[in-house]
Amino acid sequence: MSKARYYVSVPKNVARAIKRYPANDRAAIFHAIENLGDNPRSPGCAKLRVSDLGEYRIKVRGYRIRYDVDDQEKVVYILAVKLRGEAYK
Repeated sequence: MSKARYYVSVPKNVARAIKRYPANDRAAIFHAIENLGDNPRSPGCAKLRVSDLGEYRIKVRGYRIRYDVDDQEKVVYILAVKLRGEAYK
């Protein structure tokens, strides 16, 4: 029996922000986001303590991807992708 895949929702403003990053970083970020559909709580993710910043985050190079997971609807909502120093402001 295969595990159900999650739909990954990336808002337009987040996608536009990612497109401004260097090509090699952009490819790594999109790859990590795509993998969240298979396993939103993969090894390396961290549950954030402050709920208004999102539920989880993963690190990709010098960037942080913040996201929420809706297990009932099987959706991963990407909230932000920012450089490490800007991610929690």
